[in-house]
Amino acid sequence: MKHFERFLVDLDSGASGAVSRVALGLCIPPLFRALSGGADRIWIDLALFLALLIGLRVGPAVLRKALPFSAEAKQIWLDRRQIAKKYDCYQWQKLFWVGLGLLPYAAVSGGLRTGEWLLTAICLMGGGAGLLIWRKINAAPPAPQLKAQVLAKTSAG
Repeated sequence: MKHFERFLVDLDSGASGAVSRVALGLCIPPLFRALSGGADRIWIDLALFLALLIGLRVGPAVLRKALPFSAEAKQIWLDRRQIAKKYDCYQWQKLFWVGLGLLPYAAVSGGLRTGEWLLTAICLMGGGAGLLIWRKINAAPPAPQLKAQVLAKTSAG
């Protein structure tokens, strides 16, 4: 696997996955404020967040089809998608880190707006629950080992 592919694979797992999601959370308030024209409407923030989540799903799918990635990288991503289809908590846990990225705005830059507070609460509570459930299911091994451990558990149970 090439270095760039390894970077992309690692970007979605472990500590680097958490850091990238915290960084995403840090970008949400200024981006959403710019896109909404400064309006403080809960439904606007929820709609923008839903669009962001859809973009995070569709964007990588398009890139996987358009760019020539190695069979190993494609297999790792396929394994992760299969796990995500089977376990909702695998996806929900990712929101926890986004919520942590939103938190600094509660203390700086005028604080969070109403919709941003709602997104932060959803991300931290839903993501925290997903994180706890996923750790119980999988005992948090490194990402490349996820398939073997989870599939072994599902085959046995």
